[in-house]
Amino acid sequence: MRGSFIAILIVLSIIVVPVIGNSVDELFLAGKVIQYEPDTGKIKIEVLSSSCAGLREFLTEKGLPKDLLINKVIYFGIDSSDCNKHKIHRITTPLLR
Repeated sequence: MRGSFIAILIVLSIIVVPVIGNSVDELFLAGKVIQYEPDTGKIKIEVLSSSCAGLREFLTEKGLPKDLLINKVIYFGIDSSDCNKHKIHRITTPLLR
C-alpha cells in the first residue's frame, strides 16, 4: 500500500513540477489605442490601468485592420507580471475578437 502511494507521488511530481516551472505570469491592462503600424505590429496605447498608466508601446500581431483599433478602448494581456516603461512588451491576447 505504501509503495503504491509513493509511486503515485512520483508520477504526480513528474507531471506537476514542469508545468509550474514553465508558467508565465501575465499582466492584464486596459487602454485606448493611439497608433498602430500593421507592417511592424507596433502599437501605442494610452494605458488606463494604474499598474502601467501612461502612453506605452507594445508589440502585437501584424496586419490587423487599423481602422478597427484606432481610438478604441481595449483590454489586453502582456508577457510580464509588471510593466517596465523601458521595455517593449508583447501583447499575448488577441486584440480583435
